[in-house]
Amino acid sequence: MTGVNSEHGSLLVRRLTHRYGSTISKSGDFPLTTEQLSELHNPKSLKAFEKLFQNKEENLYNLLKTDKVNGITIPDGQSYKKQERYAIYSDNRIPERVGKTFLQLVWEALQDKTMILLSGAAVVSFLLGLYELLYQPPQYDPEGNPIKQVDWIEGIAIMTAVVVVVFVGALNDYQKELQFARLNKKKEDRDIIVIRNSNELLISIHDLLVGDIINLQTGDVIPADSILISGTCEADESSMTGESNTIKKVDLTNSLNTYEELKQKDPTNQTLDIGYSTKDGDKVPDCILISGSKLLSGLGKAVVTAVGTNSIYGRTMMSLKVEPDPTPLQERLSQLADSISVYGCVAAMILFLVLFFRFLFYTLLPGGRFHDLDPAQKGSKFMNIFITSVTIIVVAVPEGLPLAVTLALAFATTRMTKDGNLVRNLRACETMGSATAVCSDKTGTLTENIMSIVRGIFGDSRFDDGDYERSTQQTSHDIFNTKDKYCSPDLKNIVLSNIVLNSTAFENKDYSPEYDDDRENNDDRENNDNREETTGHEDLMASIERGRIEAYIGSKTETALLNMSRKAMGAKFGDLQKMRSKTQEYFPCLLY
Repeated sequence: MTGVNSEHGSLLVRRLTHRYGSTISKSGDFPLTTEQLSELHNPKSLKAFEKLFQNKEENLYNLLKTDKVNGITIPDGQSYKKQERYAIYSDNRIPERVGKTFLQLVWEALQDKTMILLSGAAVVSFLLGLYELLYQPPQYDPEGNPIKQVDWIEGIAIMTAVVVVVFVGALNDYQKELQFARLNKKKEDRDIIVIRNSNELLISIHDLLVGDIINLQTGDVIPADSILISGTCEADESSMTGESNTIKKVDLTNSLNTYEELKQKDPTNQTLDIGYSTKDGDKVPDCILISGSKLLSGLGKAVVTAVGTNSIYGRTMMSLKVEPDPTPLQERLSQLADSISVYGCVAAMILFLVLFFRFLFYTLLPGGRFHDLDPAQKGSKFMNIFITSVTIIVVAVPEGLPLAVTLALAFATTRMTKDGNLVRNLRACETMGSATAVCSDKTGTLTENIMSIVRGIFGDSRFDDGDYERSTQQTSHDIFNTKDKYCSPDLKNIVLSNIVLNSTAFENKDYSPEYDDDRENNDDRENNDNREETTGHEDLMASIERGRIEAYIGSKTETALLNMSRKAMGAKFGDLQKMRSKTQEYFPCLLY
């Protein structure tokens, strides 16, 4: 049977090479290119599957060098990065956006029109002040004392304001850039169950490869473009396609069989594919999973066909890496700088012309005030006219405005941090301050994606684990551990056996019971203090990065039940597999 599959796979490779010519990868083991595999998902198409695999599921596994049951094979002790599969298709990493250096942020801040105007005003004011200090004759007060020339100090003051504004803004943005880079790295990295070398492994989604068989459960976000090969589920693809309706997914075998049946019923329909229907209204079942979409219900296994920047999610993320538009505050300050430049120059020009014509009248007219002055004195009078005109522009520039805006935004950032809001860019505070409405979807926006049992009804009794004051009802621990009052030992054993044996969840190797003790202490502090303010970005970032490590991995409902059995029914972490393999020892109630 293996020889027949190998021979059929070789024949299929020759057909693909003949059909696609030079677009086929030079590798004989992996003849499909990333572009060809992307045709399956953009748009979702069984026609593309038929073109690549002749509508035969086994051809998919043969060409991707994987197995439906055992997954891909990687030699023990060898990194997957040394495999030909990785060289051709890469892994599921999306290139990180290169953060800007501190000097780049300083340079960008200096490109602001207001900063340019202030810098020009500072230079002009400083040079004119030096000119008056060094080349102008000394002036005396009414008492005959010389007046000190300190006009150059104004230029220094403006330069100092520019430096403070630029460095405060650049330093704040640089610190937040580093913090958000750490947060995004933690947020985007999560673990998923894959089948490799016939074993179920928990690996990072960044290490996924084309051909991997992944286990999917309710609540999972699809980590890479895949094809469902077993199970059924419902997916929410609104984040990637904008389609708000839930999309039902079926396995590849049923999808191909139905597709063939519909083609035979309606052979003239050339548009028949996923998303389209026949004249009788029958639709082609969907087996294509798009990366970035979320499973709302169901379980299943899928084979990965595109990863990283070749997946739908990866291409979307790469297209979003563009420079943001200026904020309303930036636009208004830019308009202010333009207005000051235009109107200030016009006013200075008018003043210069008026004073210059007066200077010519006094100089050229016989008996004029400046007619008998020597050339040096006349030149000094002309420079006074020029300095007065330029001073109009310098005085019109609000050198304190950028500094006031920057300090106000920095103060707002600190206040928002205490409220638990991370601010990446100073001007983001102003952007949010200009918002008139904030739209958010329903549940899932601000949750941990962790489910726990809070209330329950057991016979005639009720428990409420969410009543922290413990003033109204008993807890689940009271229900299952108060002898002969609520639940007998035999009934407790029956309930525990149902929770343990009717679950596909498994224990998390990275979990330690100490995490629960730390979290309970934190919860007690929050309940007593109602709300504890975060004192700074470092504390908040550290809290986020620690996250919450679950004791069990699997369906959120099943993990919630297992957590209740551990906290209220005496089940111990580390014994889950033992209880499933030694049912008679742990569950004597099943013998009756």
